[in-house]
Amino acid sequence: MKNFLIITAHVEGLNYIDICQNQYDCVICADGGLEVAGSLGLTPDLLIGDYDSGQLPENREVIRLPMEKDMTDSEAALDLAVSEGGENIIILGGLGGRFDHTMGNIGLLTKYCGRLHELAFVDGYNRVSMLEPGCYDIPENNYRYMGLIAYGGSVKDLTLRGVKYPLTKYLLQDDTSLGVSNEITASAASLRFSAGRLLLVFSDDTPQSGTISPVPLWSRSR
Repeated sequence: MKNFLIITAHVEGLNYIDICQNQYDCVICADGGLEVAGSLGLTPDLLIGDYDSGQLPENREVIRLPMEKDMTDSEAALDLAVSEGGENIIILGGLGGRFDHTMGNIGLLTKYCGRLHELAFVDGYNRVSMLEPGCYDIPENNYRYMGLIAYGGSVKDLTLRGVKYPLTKYLLQDDTSLGVSNEITASAASLRFSAGRLLLVFSDDTPQSGTISPVPLWSRSR
């Protein structure tokens, strides 16, 4: 299973992030992500972007995109990763700064929901992915909070166990904040739902130190 890392130009909590390049088969920098990679001591394998935010890198092979296009550099980098065989894809950043970019990035989770083993946006405060219907085990991890948000419609029959605020066959609408700020209280939480798409958000109020792994913080169960 191929692990890919995509680095964007804006990463909240960057000083607290540690990445082991050996865990990734390919590192892609989207436009200004090259500077972020340098600060993390990472060497990119592929560069892609329109480079409207800075000078074009010298002595490097770059996939140059037009400035006026129908997608962001981040989406282009994600499509490239998928075309290159990425199955676990971590996108570093993309959750802060301009709100339209953040919301567009959440939409990218929908684009590939169910098509990849893992796709997550990660920064120093958050790790955000999207789940399709099924049953999941979610072990304890370094994040304090686990948030669940219905995306693009209702989530049906949501059942949660091993958490501070359990639910049983709950209809989680996409117009409520009920699912935020839950906490895992057991060695692992169990989650299942029968329909809809569910944003799974691990978060903290302060940046969390630690190595960002391509391995999902959940696993499917029966």
